[in-house]
Amino acid sequence: MHSVATSHRLLTDTASSRHASHPKRTRPFGMRTIESFAAGICALACATAVQASDAVHAMPAEAFLQTLAVVTHVSYTDGAYVNVHNVADDMAWLGIQHVRDYAPGSSIPFSSYVYLAQRGVKFNFLMGADFEKHIGQVAKLNTEVPGSVAAIEGPNELNNFPVAYQGLTGASAGLAVQRDLYARVHGVPELKGVPVYDATGFEPKSVETRAASADYANQHVYPQNGEQPLWNANGDKWMLAAIHLGQRFQLPLVITEFGYFSLPQAGWYMLGVDEPTQAKGVLNGYMDAAAAGVKRLYVYELLDEKPDPTRKNDEMHYGLFRNDNSPKPVAYAIRNLTSILNANTTRRTSAAARSTLAYTLSDMPESANSLLLQKKDGRFVLVLWNETLIWNRATGTPLASPPARVNLDFGEKARRVDLYDPLASSEPLESHRDLRQLAVDVPDHVILLEITPANTPGT
Repeated sequence: MHSVATSHRLLTDTASSRHASHPKRTRPFGMRTIESFAAGICALACATAVQASDAVHAMPAEAFLQTLAVVTHVSYTDGAYVNVHNVADDMAWLGIQHVRDYAPGSSIPFSSYVYLAQRGVKFNFLMGADFEKHIGQVAKLNTEVPGSVAAIEGPNELNNFPVAYQGLTGASAGLAVQRDLYARVHGVPELKGVPVYDATGFEPKSVETRAASADYANQHVYPQNGEQPLWNANGDKWMLAAIHLGQRFQLPLVITEFGYFSLPQAGWYMLGVDEPTQAKGVLNGYMDAAAAGVKRLYVYELLDEKPDPTRKNDEMHYGLFRNDNSPKPVAYAIRNLTSILNANTTRRTSAAARSTLAYTLSDMPESANSLLLQKKDGRFVLVLWNETLIWNRATGTPLASPPARVNLDFGEKARRVDLYDPLASSEPLESHRDLRQLAVDVPDHVILLEITPANTPGT
């Protein structure tokens, strides 16, 4: 189980003080070094700093794709997740491998987890105080399908769902569980190399170190009031605040819950937006996290769990897919994104592609950001997005801001530049040939510029 309120409660150090006094809302759960994180935060905060002389190192596209993850509830047998074939098909259709779910228990057959693992699903298994009951099943799965267990995570949102353990209660009990879970996982040969994600929902300032307790810091981020994940003019920087807290323990960071539900809402401290706005926020969040060095971001969640004909139950609208398994705009957008990044041309295997691109971005507003990726065939993909207002919380309706005109100089002539909008299509919306400079309209959501430099070999 988990809570929307956790993200807010964890962020009160850096968010506006008006947030801290507002009543909290709850809902059921359903590698880099500190220096790298600091560099990522600078990139997020200083997007206008790219200079013509800078040779920007690209993140491999396949590494970026491994940061994309989603929450599932395979153990829920009274809703959409009962059909594990749909779960596997949906994950393959999206182009995502990583899920976060409860450890195997008695609610569904163990063979269902094996089936999903054989279909390519890689699990982060959530554990509680009863972790000893589940470790054996997790180890068994990783033996039957090697590499299917990507991580094991400690107790979920201790501030909302406290545990009791060895006579302890409250946060001290949860932290004791985390410490013993860490030792247990790293002592099981079948789980050798499997990292342990930290518990969530404890007060970081009350803990000096996570040594011998976690391999990754762990946070939850739910942008509230229909705001963007990172940059908002009123000073709310939801994801950035989580990144700062993750830095405290000098550990790489994962975000194991993030998202918006697609039930439009007005007011204050709400999370509901319409389906197109959900798509914008989720894609922007994936990019913000990768640009800041977050190892993996798990979007909540894959499926709308149950029907909600009266449209009054927030919990039934977080899915990338509706309850009838039809894709929402966010699912199409993710599929388009992964399809674009996975599409490669044939190139000579002997030809070595450079991994840097020197380019200039001019007139980037403070709210905009960029991320340079590189595909296996050597082509670069420059991702641009501008986190302007996307939701009117007073009226509960979407907002559209004019795009920012950004000037791009490649430093040398590019053989080809294709512009993609994953919210619209996996096909290029524009194609340009033999140019050095290009003016680009950057909207409130992710767009991609696929760049083939003039000297790219073998393409």
